Amino acid sequence: MNPDNVSSSDEIYRTSTPNKNDVLCGRGGTINSHHGNEQYRSIVESKKRVYLTARFKREKRLIATSIVDQIRKMDPPGRFLQK
Repeated sequence: MNPDNVSSSDEIYRTSTPNKNDVLCGRGGTINSHHGNEQYRSIVESKKRVYLTARFKREKRLIATSIVDQIRKMDPPGRFLQK
């Protein structure tokens, strides 16, 4: 196993080098300008109207799940990372 990536059954990763599709959690210009965060915001914006007009929690959950799935299916797969 790569020493930079430690994986467990919870899908928790430790990495010193995020890939271009990773979404970095946090605040600030560096995080906001990361390519993965820009893609994430674009995807969220494209689904915003449908989410806001959804009448049931189940619909909203499916929309949120589809966003996460879309990030994770990128090449290389996007991950949601925290500092």
